[in-house]
Amino acid sequence: MARVLEDDPENEALSRRAFVLFLGAGQVDKAIEIAERMEERESGMTTALLLLAARDVKEGDFTKAQERLKNVPEQGLARYSQPLAGAWIQAGTGDFEGAFKLLEPLSNESGFVSLMNLHLALLNEQAGNFTKSDEIYKKATEKIDKTPLRMVRATGTFLERRDRKDEAKTLYEAYLQANPASYLIGYELRRLKENRPVRPIADNIVSGFAEGMFNLASALPMTRAGAAALLYARIATYLKPDFPVAQLLMGDILDSSGRHEDSIEIYKTIGKETSYSWLARLKTAENLNTTNRLEEAKALLEAMAKERPTETDPLVRLGSFLRLKEDYQGAVDAYNRAFERLGVQGPRDWMLYYYRGISLERLKKWDIAEKDFLKALELKPDQPYVLNYLGYSWVDQGINLKRAREMIERAVEQRQDDGYIVDSMGWVLYRLGDYEEAVQHLERAVELRPLDPIISDHLGDAYWKVGRKHEARFQWRRALSLNPEKEEVDRIEVKLEKGLEAVPEKGSDG
Repeated sequence: MARVLEDDPENEALSRRAFVLFLGAGQVDKAIEIAERMEERESGMTTALLLLAARDVKEGDFTKAQERLKNVPEQGLARYSQPLAGAWIQAGTGDFEGAFKLLEPLSNESGFVSLMNLHLALLNEQAGNFTKSDEIYKKATEKIDKTPLRMVRATGTFLERRDRKDEAKTLYEAYLQANPASYLIGYELRRLKENRPVRPIADNIVSGFAEGMFNLASALPMTRAGAAALLYARIATYLKPDFPVAQLLMGDILDSSGRHEDSIEIYKTIGKETSYSWLARLKTAENLNTTNRLEEAKALLEAMAKERPTETDPLVRLGSFLRLKEDYQGAVDAYNRAFERLGVQGPRDWMLYYYRGISLERLKKWDIAEKDFLKALELKPDQPYVLNYLGYSWVDQGINLKRAREMIERAVEQRQDDGYIVDSMGWVLYRLGDYEEAVQHLERAVELRPLDPIISDHLGDAYWKVGRKHEARFQWRRALSLNPEKEEVDRIEVKLEKGLEAVPEKGSDG
């Protein structure tokens, strides 16, 4: 793209595309160069003008940054980025009242009131209006189960720096109770207990501007606006290079677009001393596994497990990596080590029993696996995947069919578009002799999961039972073309040659 742009530097479409590529790749100097040329041609591209304004802010030229923002087109994402950037630039000139007014339009935007309140509180802190900041933070965290994590951290760090550590601790504990899986708040509580200092969310105008760009990036949906989110996150880290939460977000955005190697490099830039390091390393392990670097992933997770002898997450992830690679014994060993670290068991521990149960079932240790599935349901009675797995296993063995049907019906109610669960419903009906209704569910399951050999095989069996034998053979041939497990191939081939009656059902004496 750089070479093409050299040949045609005035090409507007090429300039815009090149700017996006360079800024997205973190080559900010080159992106600034392109942005300057576009500005000379009065090409109103929001992110290009924001990047130039960010450079002005870093250099302390707030008046010049204000002038640039006047050229930002009042449409699209500029409805959110312009008030955020403008407010901090206005504050940089010393006009805090003007900054507060610039944020007001966000109150009319659905979902952005919390973001407005965050920046009003941060700007009041910069202005020395600590009583007003306190008032905003207090109101914003009244309903802790609905309070965004960023607001909790901003409020907590404010309280800590005002020598109100007990209040900060109460806030963190309340959030953790509502969100027990939060790594970040767990870290804050450990840090507070160890009496380590805390940095504010935004301690100057530059970091406040960076916070706004990060907040906007994190508010955008990765599936639909990942490219735009990456640009705003890059502007944030240009303003504030040591910005681990924005670095983590960039890694996640790259992950969502399949750029796993690039995301690994981003995660590696997050310092081990920060609250985001643990999560970044877990994500790195995920990506190493995804890119077929399992041994590196294992080494990283083992090191993390050694670093925190009471944490289960590294071992649970290791077990899951091995389970998905069909190393079921290795998976069970990892899960067993995780179990050794469990304290008082709670509802969220259902997953560990479920994963170990799957591995044990694949090792044909059904008696032990069944106990794990039942324990998982004891901890989380309506978990649809456990209901389905245990119910299907019973159906496949021809046991507990009535209870299995009840369990699978509960799973289907929660996951009506999950092909595997719909298949289980069809299969239990088949085993209970309700072939006509079984066909309906199995046809739906094939629609949802057209490339699964087991589901096609089940539909073939059901078709045979209702007299649709040509369609049955079609489904069996289709199942064979989808690479079923070796032990199923012989069964399907016998059915094709001699019919369904020639093959004993699973769970029968035959």
